[in-house]
Amino acid sequence: MLRSLYAGVSGLRNNQVRMDVIGNNIANVNTVAFKAGRVTFKEGFAQLLQGASRPPGDQGGINPIQIGLGMQIGSIDQIFNQGNLETTGLNTDVAIQGDSFFVVRKGNQSFYTRAGNFQVDALGQLVSPANGFIVQGRMYENGMLQDGIQDVRLPFGQKVSARPTTEMKLAGNLNASSPVFQGDFNDPLDRALPINEKAWTETQIGVYDSQGTKHDVKLQMWKTGPNSWDWRIDPIASAQTFDVQTDGNSPPSDIPLPTPPSGYEILPDNVRVYSATGVEYNNPGDYSFSAGPPPAVQFTANMPINSQIKIGYFMSPDTATTSENSGTFTFDNAGLLNTNISATLNFAVPGANPVRIDLVLGGGVNGLTQFASTASTAVLRDQNGYTAGTLQNFSIDRFGLITGFFTNGTTSPLARIVLADFNNPSGLLRIGDNMYQESANSGGAVLGFALEGSQSQLTSGALEMSNVDLAQEFTNMIVAQRGFQANGKVVSTSDEMLQELMTIKR
Repeated sequence: MLRSLYAGVSGLRNNQVRMDVIGNNIANVNTVAFKAGRVTFKEGFAQLLQGASRPPGDQGGINPIQIGLGMQIGSIDQIFNQGNLETTGLNTDVAIQGDSFFVVRKGNQSFYTRAGNFQVDALGQLVSPANGFIVQGRMYENGMLQDGIQDVRLPFGQKVSARPTTEMKLAGNLNASSPVFQGDFNDPLDRALPINEKAWTETQIGVYDSQGTKHDVKLQMWKTGPNSWDWRIDPIASAQTFDVQTDGNSPPSDIPLPTPPSGYEILPDNVRVYSATGVEYNNPGDYSFSAGPPPAVQFTANMPINSQIKIGYFMSPDTATTSENSGTFTFDNAGLLNTNISATLNFAVPGANPVRIDLVLGGGVNGLTQFASTASTAVLRDQNGYTAGTLQNFSIDRFGLITGFFTNGTTSPLARIVLADFNNPSGLLRIGDNMYQESANSGGAVLGFALEGSQSQLTSGALEMSNVDLAQEFTNMIVAQRGFQANGKVVSTSDEMLQELMTIKR
């Protein structure tokens, strides 16, 4: 009878352990990336009352006679099946789809987690908010992936250096129905003639020098023959403003312009005079231009009293470099650009390296063409330079690549998150804070990138939910409760039998 008593006690004890695991699962039903536990039982020691015997020649054999002495816990397993994803919208939240783990580190010790609710700390490090462990990955410098796994740092305010413009694209259409330009294109009066209104076009774009300073450049194109257009491209300097005090009876004094850099000059066609309201003077007779040195604007007519005059100018290359900043576009009879044409812009910038830009002329119908249309639509676009900028935001893609967005509108790779895989993830040790540690039976971590060395992929702006199934847990709770009750009944029944035995002597 004592055997049944102890068997019942083992059932009570181990069903209580099962209930403890169920309770822990239910308690963590809303824990990020929690993995449910499962208890399995095994039979306890069996007492042998009689051994088995081989069958003799004239009769059968006899099976062993054994009595079990209760049950034991066979294992407490961690179920690493995939949890559902919950969208959060935070770019520092990352969910794993697959069997991998994030790698985090405290000092020289590595830990592993499925919980991707990360934060950026005061030093720009990507950390787990539960304990401050730092997410591991490989960093980029100047767009190059560096060797070695290290702490992932995303320092806001990080600068990216300026990149000078080296090429820009010209695309669109020049109207084949446009008339040939009449007169001298360098003469603004000829350009203003109604007959030349559709004979020329211009487009403008901003480019950057080696220090990141923006310069506006203007491309002008005018038709010179049935299938040819001459072109010139010039850098445009920023306008200067002068305050001129006049009495209305005499023209103001000559106003000198800055001396242009070596190799460039300020041409008469590149000078504009504006009124205080920004309206251009339409009568060139009100002023003239002196080539200098120094170049100056000479007023020949009286100006309004106390007028403010705004003079805008830009520099053009001198004859020594004009060949690189002008040329001719020729087209075949089908309206397609001849492919042997090249165009280059070259101008000096005070205090920075000279700017040299290749004009990319796409071939075919997607490049510069000459078809009949109502107007010319050729435009400069897609220049490759930019000014300096600072890190403003970042995003994480499914490969774990962290891309930074800078204030100058550019993007640059910053880091790539490393993932770890194990031969036996159920063998990992749980140490709290949603963290795991290697054990003797988990195997070593195999490190790799999402979808490169690891079959897992990442989802930014989402978190993995707990994989606890409440319906299953409540069912398991009923089974555990009934198992506990049944084993309790075995104990109480064994006790009643002992009591009955004690009363036999009476």
